[in-house]
Amino acid sequence: MNGVIYARYSSHNQREESIEGQIRKCRAYAEQNNITIIGEYVDRAMSGKTDKRDDFQRLIKDSAKGHFQAVIMYTLDRFARNRYDSAHYKAQLKKNGVRLFYTEQSITDEPEGIILESVLEGMAEYYSENLSRGIKRGMHENALKCMITGGYMPLGYRKTADKKFEIDPATAPIVREIFDLYANGKTQRQIVDILNEKGYRTVKGMPFRLGSISGILVNKKYIGIYSYNDLEIENGVPAIIDRETFDKVQEMLKRNKRTTGRMKAPAQYMLTGKIFCGHCGSSMCGESGTSQTGNIYNYYKCSDRKKRGTCKKAAERKDWIEQLVVKETINKILQPGVIRKIAHKVAELAEKEFNDHSRLISLQNELKLTQTSIRNLLRLVEQGIDTDDVGDRLLDLNAQKSDLMKQISVEENKKPLVSAERLEFWLTDLLTNGDINSPDYQQRIIDTLVNKVFVFDTDDKGGKKIIITYNTSNSGVKSTITLSDVKKYLKSSDFEGFARPKSEIR
Repeated sequence: MNGVIYARYSSHNQREESIEGQIRKCRAYAEQNNITIIGEYVDRAMSGKTDKRDDFQRLIKDSAKGHFQAVIMYTLDRFARNRYDSAHYKAQLKKNGVRLFYTEQSITDEPEGIILESVLEGMAEYYSENLSRGIKRGMHENALKCMITGGYMPLGYRKTADKKFEIDPATAPIVREIFDLYANGKTQRQIVDILNEKGYRTVKGMPFRLGSISGILVNKKYIGIYSYNDLEIENGVPAIIDRETFDKVQEMLKRNKRTTGRMKAPAQYMLTGKIFCGHCGSSMCGESGTSQTGNIYNYYKCSDRKKRGTCKKAAERKDWIEQLVVKETINKILQPGVIRKIAHKVAELAEKEFNDHSRLISLQNELKLTQTSIRNLLRLVEQGIDTDDVGDRLLDLNAQKSDLMKQISVEENKKPLVSAERLEFWLTDLLTNGDINSPDYQQRIIDTLVNKVFVFDTDDKGGKKIIITYNTSNSGVKSTITLSDVKKYLKSSDFEGFARPKSEIR
């Protein structure tokens, strides 16, 4: 099996395992499991809360080429700290025949392993959000004192020793000139040309562009208003522009603003990677379309029908099928007796992993070999054979010994990942405190409990059959729903158009 390594660390937590440490452990894991490493993908100082990571996106794209079948990471939170991104990109990798492995977490492909992975992802996202809240809280306190909270300094200001704004006498006149030019009828394009002809530069030392001017003309700091999120403090910043000029410019901007097309918010397709055509077995992909009346429809469509047109499966409205799956899952799985069984089964898996000492034994054996190599080199030194190569090798071996001892210490002191009581509480809380109308709650239900959804057309008149399988210890547990059952879950007004006629989309 060929594999690649993905390593990442964020800018907010420098205690995380270094990139070099992650790669070293991934290579050791690959060697132990007969995986040939053919490449590395590294994102430095990048948060896992976003998928806008250059090497991560390159990894996803390259997975379609078929050159590798495995991705090895230090822990699962290196992949993503966002459950939606995690589910979406794992589905892409799975579709491309690529498996994920973690050096520090042994997660099986069994149903219990899927739930355990979902729990760990939820905990990772909680940690990330909690850290983010702490950072935001500190920044909010600084904002109350009108202190600089980061980002580029606005043109016309500079930072004082106590991290506050003061007027920069060298660049403030440029700001006043920009406002005066616009207030006297110059367009933003003309202002850009005038400033660049005079040799003025932005705070980044670059020539002015249209975006530079528009950002300056609406910045309330120039009339003394300090702003941070929803917080605004009058006279929190020394003013460069008088209120009368600023208000005049805002009115002119409003008049000159051109009407732009409506931005379409991307729909969140919750069943991505989990919904399949019941007829041909192909995955159903999220798509959107606009009807002749201008209405936007979001739906799932059989990928075989989309690419080759051989399957005749009708498209399914997104909101319908997602509501149905969530409500049926809650009724079928999130019941006290079932929750208890799931919790104990997953706890057994965690306990089994805890009692598996194979990694500890492997590390101890590797440490013995390293110590033997060190003793052999020391004997050479005692015999008078002392070259630069021997010295360098001794340094490498001692570093390797130190690293192995740390890993052994971690293995010897590890604790079970999750107890049955803790998991039962988590699942019960998911049932009792969730808002069924919240998209985030619906996504949690689907990510944690739903394995696959198969949708069938039973006739040409809109007849349906939906089969849902779950991530439970009993693979036989599933739901089979017919069209008549749908009315139990959804309003009759929503029921119309469960299968959207193809002619509606243009």
